Amino acid sequence: MNPNQRMLHVRGLLLGKDFNIGSSCAFVLWDNPAGAMSDLRAGEKVKVSYQNANGVLVADRIEQKMMREEGTVKAIEQAAHTMTLHSRGMDKTLQIADDCKVILRNDHSGQLPDVQPGNFVTVTYETPDNKLTALQIAQTSAKFSGTLTAIDLQDKTLKAKSTFGTKTFKVGDNCEIVLNGNMGGQLSDLKPNDKLVFNYDEVNGVNIVNRIATAPEPKPETTSVQPGMYP
Repeated sequence: MNPNQRMLHVRGLLLGKDFNIGSSCAFVLWDNPAGAMSDLRAGEKVKVSYQNANGVLVADRIEQKMMREEGTVKAIEQAAHTMTLHSRGMDKTLQIADDCKVILRNDHSGQLPDVQPGNFVTVTYETPDNKLTALQIAQTSAKFSGTLTAIDLQDKTLKAKSTFGTKTFKVGDNCEIVLNGNMGGQLSDLKPNDKLVFNYDEVNGVNIVNRIATAPEPKPETTSVQPGMYP
């Protein structure tokens, strides 16, 4: 981008093109249909509608195209602001932008600690300096904490109960099992009476689980003794 000269350079699959940005050019962003030229930056994917006037390319409309990747979180480095995502049989490392949004179920806003290894997520990203950079991480699965009551290894079905009821889960092919913080667990490692947390998506009445993790141990209650209460 060269805002001062109103020029835009776009790299395609085989070659690049330089566009003059027309005075009435429309800017449509993936999260804002009424954007401005200042909203564009290198590393975004765009579709340019333009006129060719005697060899001079003049852009009439620049539409930002959303770049998304779905996969399982393998690791998150909070200090380095990086995330390793397992997608389509490959591990990819993404830089997490300082203003990266975290979206939870029902469009609730979250924080980076809400995204845990083993979660299935959808990442919206850009590629500044050819580096994958996450702008938004959506972790929209529902969560159920309870005690495992039944397991069918052949049918890949689980049942669990909590104070508020019982749920039956079908285990998805890419379900990640995290035991005591360690990924790579197997369905056969689970036993009745295990305290577990299930992340799942409800599809037409079927609860499909994509992450099963050992429930964290409850924090011990602390009591304080006021001076002079006991001799």
